[in-house]
Amino acid sequence: MGIFKKKQTGTPLKELMAFHGKRLSSVVERYGADEEVIGRTGGISIDADNGKLTIVCDGKPTADLSLDGIVCAELMSHNGADIKGVDVTTGKRRHIVVHYSSLR
Repeated sequence: MGIFKKKQTGTPLKELMAFHGKRLSSVVERYGADEEVIGRTGGISIDADNGKLTIVCDGKPTADLSLDGIVCAELMSHNGADIKGVDVTTGKRRHIVVHYSSLR
């Protein structure tokens, strides 16, 4: 019975692995209606053993998000992704938008 299924929280690991290794041209963090560029030229790494997604920009980790309850969705234009999750170090919820590099 599909009507009374428990709502799934987060994106399944199998779908998250599609984002692993993506090259990024820019990373933006959203605070409500405001946006701040937090990095350029980097990539996405998913470490399932430690349970975290790491966004690296300019050779430094920009964001470490826990895989528990993380929601990742590709943008409608297919040139980036919208990522919402809890930061491993601070425990705060973050909303990050990444744009893929044209080099694949």
